[in-house]
Amino acid sequence: MLNRIFLAFLAGALIALSSLTQAGTLTSDTLSAGSHPGSRARQYQVYIPDNLTTPAPMVMALHGCKQNQSNVMEQWGLRAAADRYGFILVAPFITSYDGLRNENCWGFWFDQHRHEGSGEPEDLFRLGQHVEGQYSVDPARRYITGLSSGGAMAAVAAVTHNEYWAAAASASGLPYGEDAASVSLSGQCPGNATFHSVSRVATDMEAELDDAYPIPLMVLQNEHDCTVVQPAGRNLRDAHLRVFGDEGRDTPITSRLSESDCTPFYQNDYSCLHTRYGNSNGRSVVETVFYDGPLATANATDTNHGHYWIGGSDGSEGAWAVRKGPAYPDIIWDFFDRHPSAPSIPNGQPAMVLLGDNPLDIELNANFVDPGATATDPEDGSLAVVANCDDVNTSQAGEYICQYQAEDSDANIVVRSRTVRVIDPNAPTASCATETASPQAHIAASRAVAGGSWNLRALSLTDRQDIGASYDGWSSVTLYEGEPGAWFAAEPEVCRTGGDGGGEAQPCVEWYGTNLQHNSAGRAYYQMGYYSVGGNDFLGSVSGSYSWINQTVSGVYDAGRCP
Repeated sequence: MLNRIFLAFLAGALIALSSLTQAGTLTSDTLSAGSHPGSRARQYQVYIPDNLTTPAPMVMALHGCKQNQSNVMEQWGLRAAADRYGFILVAPFITSYDGLRNENCWGFWFDQHRHEGSGEPEDLFRLGQHVEGQYSVDPARRYITGLSSGGAMAAVAAVTHNEYWAAAASASGLPYGEDAASVSLSGQCPGNATFHSVSRVATDMEAELDDAYPIPLMVLQNEHDCTVVQPAGRNLRDAHLRVFGDEGRDTPITSRLSESDCTPFYQNDYSCLHTRYGNSNGRSVVETVFYDGPLATANATDTNHGHYWIGGSDGSEGAWAVRKGPAYPDIIWDFFDRHPSAPSIPNGQPAMVLLGDNPLDIELNANFVDPGATATDPEDGSLAVVANCDDVNTSQAGEYICQYQAEDSDANIVVRSRTVRVIDPNAPTASCATETASPQAHIAASRAVAGGSWNLRALSLTDRQDIGASYDGWSSVTLYEGEPGAWFAAEPEVCRTGGDGGGEAQPCVEWYGTNLQHNSAGRAYYQMGYYSVGGNDFLGSVSGSYSWINQTVSGVYDAGRCP
């Protein structure tokens, strides 16, 4: 009996060990903020299956509100799908954000986050490009999907950068240009929301588009969802058809190509129907996956509003994630696989692997040795790699780029890049970043916390100074970052002086304005009253009171006029 138990245990251990040895590689990193408006640093994870054939498709998956990149990687069944179908999986994290939002929501309803060259969709575009600089990605098979606010942001990405993404899939998402009223926050079932007209959505999309590519869109929607309610999915479908459908095939009736039961599914398909709508060439413009799913989920953190991602047999009962129902990973991948943006790169395309770290960190004035790269081609074998690291300057701190290129006998070229970061070990470690927002927004972005009696006050994260009411979403308060993630009500001394204890003298400058104006301009801070930054002179308790502030030393503001 004991032997049988031991053998059963050993067999199970071997199976588990075998599954571990077959697992791919999961890495975590952060993409630094860009120079465009609304950009922020974005944490992200990348999963690379073992034995990946390159160039490979890339699927970017966006979490929903109150979720993060780990939920996507661990609970959505997408890693198993990446192993099964051979694609690179990228899961960004919203990381930090502006404005009044629920926790970790993508800002699809903010104007600065739904245009090319701005905010979150531009950060996602940059992140896709960054991943392409590290891995061999097929440029005809770049895809984006997401749940809830992530699904809405996937729809935004499909409009702002339809020249980049080959196809998009929005699960429980919303049409382009919608506002916050399109989400039901009543806590009741059925939910209640207001939507823009389809014609308005189509007009907004057309105003944003700068490329004619009719990007295919899949819409996945639970008919019983009480958070993102129908007609959200139908409006997504109808607006997309109106914008990208051929003349005479721009409505659900005139463009319908086929309808079938959804497959595959796990245990129950919930009367799911998969409908294809397309143009005369037979290519889909929109596909819908509509089903009658249950409200309740197994996870205690959920709202039981029928609002979730369905991971299928490889998913798990996580936060706003279930297993039973139409298997999203397989259904979405089938849609993506049928819709490259152009004929895919031939299998004979050369592949390149960067050796060493990317990004690569070296100390100031250290000797730089390029780790190099290798390239191979199915027909030609090993290829010569031409590296260009001429821009790397180890005598000056900063970020530099190494470019690598290889070409096969058929003139197919593969290009990769490496970021080289030259770091001064003696430089101040403070970022000295500033963020100006309402106390409520600072709390939402983890730069402040709620405290005081009944948590009615907002306190700066690190020095715990009172910056206003925790429910104040209209005032403007500037916070200062010292060490990354450490936020202060007053500018840290290292940021004012460069760390040597003395600022740079300059001609005296003076300003006359309200305390709130001084606060917004970074000359004052609020701590149960207004004080000058650096000089720490009391200016008064009333935001509308006027006062003089002068500056003779960089970063130090004193009350009163210039001497």
